[in-house]
Amino acid sequence: MDAPSNWDDWRLVHAAHAHGSFTAAAAALGLGQATLSRRIARAEERLGHRLFDRHRTGLVPTPALRALLPHLEAMASATLGADLAADGLEAEASGVVRVAAPPGMCADWLPRVALRLRESHPRVTLEVLADIRARDLDRREADLAVRAMPTLRGDLLARKVLTVTGGIYGAPALVATLPAHPDPATLPVVGWSTELADIPLARFLDRLFPEPVLRTNDYLVLRAAVVAGVGVSLFGHDEAAHLGLVPVDVPLPVAAGMDVYVVVHRALRHVPRVAAVLEAVDAVVAEAARG
Repeated sequence: MDAPSNWDDWRLVHAAHAHGSFTAAAAALGLGQATLSRRIARAEERLGHRLFDRHRTGLVPTPALRALLPHLEAMASATLGADLAADGLEAEASGVVRVAAPPGMCADWLPRVALRLRESHPRVTLEVLADIRARDLDRREADLAVRAMPTLRGDLLARKVLTVTGGIYGAPALVATLPAHPDPATLPVVGWSTELADIPLARFLDRLFPEPVLRTNDYLVLRAAVVAGVGVSLFGHDEAAHLGLVPVDVPLPVAAGMDVYVVVHRALRHVPRVAAVLEAVDAVVAEAARG
């Protein structure tokens, strides 16, 4: 039996276990799925044990992998510590900062942050990771994140940067066809797919409108459908004004609002390139508040 020869081999195994599939792990590592799968298969062959049972629902660790996991976690933690220590040696703001945020926030806010950075720190490059799922900052899947919920664990720091208030909005042509005070049960609503039923926005909409005319797992699709007049949905007031949407007079059981937080690993907070992005976020939020 020859064990995988270096941490790079073990890193792939660790990532596959952490993400639950070769596809997700390969995307997180910037590799092709076939490459990652092939390298793990070679590692299993050298080790003489299968590490994963492959199922349609994802990867299931074998007893061999479960025995190795504490050691893989220790190796991953040590590698992360070395990476963070190396980041702390950075003398000036330069390099890539990966920012994870929901697609709507990415589209509306991060281009402005990038423009600000181009003026203040031209050697800093944003890598924008736009999706609903929360990236694991402890595992360096991103350097910082913009979220609707604070993360209060470990070495992560969360800071509220703004509160977004909103209501139900639709395209002017559609809203013009509605009664002055429409019954929520009769409104055509664009909502979230069932796989995202647990996110706060989905729960809020489902309390009011249990039968949407369209469901999606992508916020930009939801937004485009409302702009096209397919139905109405929940938007922040500023975003709705920017999109040319108009309010629908529907009573809401509670005020529609969402706090927005920036989350960063404690060890990265004062790394120059990360600090530059945090400063740019603050500047963009301040400009929006003045506007």
